[in-house]
Amino acid sequence: MNNRTLTQIPNVNKAMLFMVIGVMLLPFTDTIAKYLSTTLSPTQIAWLRFTLQALFIFILTFFIKEKIGKFKLNYLYLGFFVSTSILLLFWGLKYLPLANNIALFFIEPLVLTLLSIIFLKEKVFKEHIIAVILGLIGTLIIIRPNLSMYGIAAFLPILSAILYALYLMFIRLSSNLGNSVTIQFYIGIVASLFLSICLLIGESFSLEILKFNSIDMSYWWIILALGILTTFIQLLISKAFYYANASVLASFQYLEIIFATFLGWIIFNDIPDRLTILGAFIVIFAGLYLIKYERKKKK
Repeated sequence: MNNRTLTQIPNVNKAMLFMVIGVMLLPFTDTIAKYLSTTLSPTQIAWLRFTLQALFIFILTFFIKEKIGKFKLNYLYLGFFVSTSILLLFWGLKYLPLANNIALFFIEPLVLTLLSIIFLKEKVFKEHIIAVILGLIGTLIIIRPNLSMYGIAAFLPILSAILYALYLMFIRLSSNLGNSVTIQFYIGIVASLFLSICLLIGESFSLEILKFNSIDMSYWWIILALGILTTFIQLLISKAFYYANASVLASFQYLEIIFATFLGWIIFNDIPDRLTILGAFIVIFAGLYLIKYERKKKK
């Protein structure tokens, strides 16, 4: 969520609290998605995630001051990019350990930097180049053991990160998108419609990754938890950016890797190898280095 889409009322402490809670909860949604991937297709899980997000936000508007505004064409491509990104991320979770998948996804800030330089014509400084090169080195270190163990599935979170960076870049290019409730509701609707088409294609051509499998009743409480958590996290992080600038909050996102590693170990008994840990540290360092430089530049 880009902070320029909302009018800000500065409250840094509240913003940091919301961001930390949101980042701590994010790995739980990935954990649920990974658990469901043993029975449901990644497309189906992504469809459920966005459909429930739109439904819960619609219900929520009856109890809060913020209301859903008018639909804008910008939501079409935003919904496409974010739904495809989440689909690929969930597809990666089907094969990769939780921490490995998230660590590879975290090249996203560096990809966004590159895209901003290429398409938004932002100035290139040596700090940008250093951060991108470090991020690339870290990613290659993580991929090395994962590629031999999981094959091309190791590239799924990287593709997811690229698409998510495109989503964020187009948010930067857009203006007057509306409040956080409006944005998340319409993105949920568009994503749900796009993924519905994917599911129809999957059913028509028997593509396993795109099929809609039957859902056992015992799974519905987990699916509902995924929808509620996703909605809560999206609104929480949106509120965080309402109270503080992105430069203040960006570094907190790397806490997700730590919590993802912990949950992967506790629930799936996945312990990252040394190369994955080393690569993750380099990616985190590259991201934090870039954040520190951007803050210094603004001062």
